[in-house]
Amino acid sequence: MIEGLYIHIPFCNTKCPYCDFMSFVSEDKSLMDKYIKTLKKELLLHIDNNLKFNLKTIYFGGGTPSLLEPEQINNLIDFIKSNVKCVENLEITVECNPETYRYYEFKLIKEAGVNRISIGNQSFLEKNLKILGRKHKPNHTIEMVDSAFKAGIYNINLDLIYAIPGQTIEDLEKDLYLYTKLPITHISAYMLTVYENTPFKEYIQNNLLTLPDENTSTQMFFLINDYLEDKGFKRYELSNWAKDGFACKHNLFYWTHKQFLGIGVSAWSYVNNERFGNERNFDMYMQILETGKLPIAYKEVVDEEELKKEKIFLGLRTTQGIDKTLIKNTEILNQLENDGYLNIIDDKISLTPKGLMIINQIVSYLI
Repeated sequence: MIEGLYIHIPFCNTKCPYCDFMSFVSEDKSLMDKYIKTLKKELLLHIDNNLKFNLKTIYFGGGTPSLLEPEQINNLIDFIKSNVKCVENLEITVECNPETYRYYEFKLIKEAGVNRISIGNQSFLEKNLKILGRKHKPNHTIEMVDSAFKAGIYNINLDLIYAIPGQTIEDLEKDLYLYTKLPITHISAYMLTVYENTPFKEYIQNNLLTLPDENTSTQMFFLINDYLEDKGFKRYELSNWAKDGFACKHNLFYWTHKQFLGIGVSAWSYVNNERFGNERNFDMYMQILETGKLPIAYKEVVDEEELKKEKIFLGLRTTQGIDKTLIKNTEILNQLENDGYLNIIDDKISLTPKGLMIINQIVSYLI
């Protein structure tokens, strides 16, 4: 039974130099209309293939979904609700750039059921925004949060990027102070990752930018965790902190192996022990759906051994942890516990903040 639906919106008003997601610069509303019609076709093809739904979450990610007109988002939400089974208290998230929606747009999408937004703020410091290639100003985020709140959308996430070239511990403290002054319920904090085939990769290789060293990055993670915990945000996953009752239901599906469907160019799905991904080329994606076929470019069966590995890796990202029965090597478990990398309580294994910093190494030991 599919409980989560991800919708990829690839349009952006600018391409950030660190971004590895499938996105491109376009504000062509007619192209967006055509894309939404194509998304509907894709969903109907999945329904025709007898996929069963009991949707608890819908997530508009990107790209920049808030480049869509509110009417376009509402039209797609109404279509989904008319064609698949949804629970009454559906969590619907829309990712937003700070310079886009305000009170009027939020009021409209709330009427269609949107009750959660995720704002790509990344930082409140001008120098960080410039390095990251972000076009918005710090006050845009403040205005957006205020507008959403006034429109009745109270479940608000702000993204934070850390370990930015030139960033200091003091810079991060300023950001955390400003983030926690706002009436938000959730913060996603990601260490800057340098991906292949991005401008950022070239900047680093050509010594145009230098990332903070490992020791500084580690200090930053501990600072974020301690600061947010002190302000009432509880970490529930490696990169996510939330006030009580505001953990993102949709993202939790990814980490707990619930079934979810992704529609849109480059979207990924996990259904009936199969993982499959859509065509990444926008024109090819559109053309394939015009022929009445699903645009799946990659598919693999997740067997029992692979499922066990994923349960270990994904489960250890969360504070819930994993069942001790998944690990046969009790000697390495005891060693990691004694060294302060993990806790074992009531036959549940969870990583400490210290352990999270080397999660890939720990998983390799355990697997």
